[in-house]
Amino acid sequence: MNLQLILTYLIILYAVAYTCYQFVRLIRKQKKSACGGGSCSGCDFKKELNKKGIQFAKDTNLTYLKN
Repeated sequence: MNLQLILTYLIILYAVAYTCYQFVRLIRKQKKSACGGGSCSGCDFKKELNKKGIQFAKDTNLTYLKN
């Protein structure tokens, strides 16, 4: 095997490993919070409802659609 082929395999291996790592990070982040860190508008809506004393079951899914 020549050096160019070895480097090509290393780059491809690195790209696959990095993609898998980012995918695992994404899944772990979503498990911690339903909104992926509180960045969606639905989380703000849920917080406002909780302030007013309205509670939801854990399996309730609030969906927000923009027109």
